[in-house]
Formats: sequence, structure tokens, C-alpha cells
Amino acid sequence: MDALQESQLLDSRLCHLTSTAALLFELRTSLQFEVGNAALLVVRGVNSFMWNSPTAQVPLTALTVISSVPDRVNGSFRARFGFFPGAHLEVVGDLAEFFVLAVEGIGDVPPDYSDVDLRHVQDGLPSWCSACIPLQASSSR
Repeated sequence: MDALQESQLLDSRLCHLTSTAALLFELRTSLQFEVGNAALLVVRGVNSFMWNSPTAQVPLTALTVISSVPDRVNGSFRARFGFFPGAHLEVVGDLAEFFVLAVEGIGDVPPDYSDVDLRHVQDGLPSWCSACIPLQASSSR
């Protein structure tokens, strides 16, 4: 539990056609992972995806995981995340796959979010298009 503590959620995607959700994480700030600099959580057979965040506009900042709780509910996989600043995510589906990745060309530390140039920040982060090497994989099957 809390394996993703202090990692950062970079993006999420939900495909309604395939009932698949994917969450992309920055691992260079993680307390638990010593290898890899990114992670991908893929939930298949999604039947619930709930996002809650503050309505107030905040400055550009990392969305840091303060709690991550994967479990099984009525035979389904469920992952619940709490973030700083003040957001929550819950995804429920049939099964989950988790990948630890080594993304090429992003350096050893995440970018400084106080740099107001969004493009500069994004260039220093893993993205959906990043070249990477899978290092570890696990499944909830």
C-alpha cells in the first residue's frame, strides 16, 4: 500500500470504447521506487472513474500522491489516490496492470514547476510519447 507515495500524477486517459483507463506517473520523487523514472497504471474493464479537485485555480504545481490504496471490491480492482494539492481519484475495473519505466532523455530530477513556461516543464517530464524501456510489470489477475 502507498507504493506510489510522493510520486506525481502527470496525466490520465480514459477510453470509453475499450473501457480502459491509463494513469501516467512521475517516479523520480517517489519514496518506494529505486529504479525507473515513470510508471503507468492501466485499468481494464473500467466501470467507474471519479475525479475530484478544488475549483479554485492554483499556480502550476506537481500533483503529488499523498495516499495510494489499491484493493479488491466485489471481485473488481479499485485504486484510490489522494493528492496534494487537494485532489482525489478513484478508478474501478476488472483488472490492472502496472509498469515501471525508464524514460529516455528527461534527466535525473523533475523540472522546477515555478518556471512558468509550461513547455519547458513538460519537456522535463515523461509523456505518452516518451521513448522508454519497461523495467518491471505486474498484474492484478
